Amino acid sequence: MGNKETNVNTIKRARRLRLRSSSVQLALMALPTLFFGALLIYIVVWNVVLSLQNWSLLNSRHTFVGFATYEAIFKSLFFRIAIYHSTIFSLGLVAIGDLAGLLLAGLLYFLPNTQRSLYLSIFLYPLAISMATNGLIWDWLFNPELGFGWITSHLGLPPVNPLATATSTTLSMFLVEFWAYTGLAVLFYLASFMSIDKSIVEAAKIDGAGGFKILFRVLLPNSMNGFIVATALLFLFSFRMFSLPFVIGGGPTNLDLMTLVEYVYYEFYTEFFSQSAAASTLITLIAAAVVIPYALFGIKKWIMRG
Repeated sequence: MGNKETNVNTIKRARRLRLRSSSVQLALMALPTLFFGALLIYIVVWNVVLSLQNWSLLNSRHTFVGFATYEAIFKSLFFRIAIYHSTIFSLGLVAIGDLAGLLLAGLLYFLPNTQRSLYLSIFLYPLAISMATNGLIWDWLFNPELGFGWITSHLGLPPVNPLATATSTTLSMFLVEFWAYTGLAVLFYLASFMSIDKSIVEAAKIDGAGGFKILFRVLLPNSMNGFIVATALLFLFSFRMFSLPFVIGGGPTNLDLMTLVEYVYYEFYTEFFSQSAAASTLITLIAAAVVIPYALFGIKKWIMRG
């Protein structure tokens, strides 16, 4: 009886210690989360308040005008061009970047560890340097006298100027953002693939399944978390893109490359502060519409289910 009572007391004491440790961890996580959450909410609310006023260079004593500021930016040619570019750049990167990330991660999965690490570092290299530097590098490459045009002229081919027309400029921007951000999708897909039980893959190999069949029948169905994370981040990174089009386009007023974040900068720089705040609010709402469903899915799938 004495041993049983000792064991019971030991178990109870261990449970109390675990509960106390969990409470301390929860408190340590809750305090910074609440602080930064409150700060974020304050900034967003203050931005919304500014967007409902008419504060600009022409109105130093700003007053409440309601949604008139939003009506003004919706009528702006620059805003319509900016939201068009941000939309096509985002959807294009999600479609092409997701597919390329999936295929490249599938190729890396079947490589030996040393080769996998080497190639993964190459794919992630564009993310390791600033987007302004990436933009400057590609701006040099697009220069008809220094980059691709110089190469084609020395090969006896007609000179190439990727930024000569609106269509070629848009396609060139697709190429740049694909090069800059696809490594992100590769990373998350590969991480999801590596977390899958190896016995499932080995069983598929024994059954005679090839690489593509394993990728699409085994790896991908068990990696939906990687798909969700990669898709959400690709959209957010491309939708808030600023440095790449700013550097390649030579400033925020290049109508062939203007994005929503560039439009926000342009309105603020020209001292139309309320219009800049209104555009910022729209970007925040669109980003929240992407992030919140993903966050709720993640909480439901990975936290509430333990």
